[in-house]
Amino acid sequence: MANLTTTTSAEFIPEVWSKMVLKAVEDNLVLANLVTRLDADVKGRGDIIHIPNVSNLAANDKIAGSEVQLQAPTETSVTLTVNQHKESSFLVEDIADVQSQYNLMSLYTDKAGFAIAEAVDSSLAALASGFSQVQGTFNTAITTDVVLDSIQDLDDANVPQSDRHFVFRPDVKRDLLDLSTYTSKDFVSGGPVQSGMIGDLYGVSTYMSNNVLRAGSNTSNMMFHKEAMALAMQNGPRVQSENSIRDLGSIVVADALYGVIELRDTFGVLVRT
Repeated sequence: MANLTTTTSAEFIPEVWSKMVLKAVEDNLVLANLVTRLDADVKGRGDIIHIPNVSNLAANDKIAGSEVQLQAPTETSVTLTVNQHKESSFLVEDIADVQSQYNLMSLYTDKAGFAIAEAVDSSLAALASGFSQVQGTFNTAITTDVVLDSIQDLDDANVPQSDRHFVFRPDVKRDLLDLSTYTSKDFVSGGPVQSGMIGDLYGVSTYMSNNVLRAGSNTSNMMFHKEAMALAMQNGPRVQSENSIRDLGSIVVADALYGVIELRDTFGVLVRT
């Protein structure tokens, strides 16, 4: 008896959905590309990552004839739990697939990827409200002083100059246009080299994202160093599909399993507008 198998029907089986979701995720991630990534620590198994803190040591005066002053800091750790499981799914009925002049599977698989990317970035953006360092006032346009004070907060904490980032909502970008520093030649605003990048403000790479947390008219923008937050993507984005005889259509499910955490509080600033 001859059967139609995945081998004989290989020409009818699309192989691009997963890549499309991956591309959609990469194109729409802003925050996830700027933080510490711990994906490799949970790729195999497990749901908790312990990240130990290492304290600074003091420089003591050496007194002639006396022993050195040994130091033994009591260390703590930060725990990241992989507890976020997001999915985006849809069903395309056979009749719609047949009669549509567009590839509905491809179009909506791309949208599923966007949904996953948005969920990941939104989880990271929500961490801004936990930063103890705060600059600016809610429902108030950003000022040069707010920008400079945010930078000083990180300077005062001896945060490395590299890997610092501002991430603002689009309306804050509009307010930044009124600041001479933003529009001067010192602000590099050529073609984006990364998703969401809009320039370099006082030496800090600056990005725009609609995923920045907003509650009513209160916006929680962020300035942070890469080590302020961490993301562990354990699984995904992946795509699974099946044909549903009951529904006479094809079901597609995109999902991702991940966790986020604030790593270093002094490495981040909540910039309120």
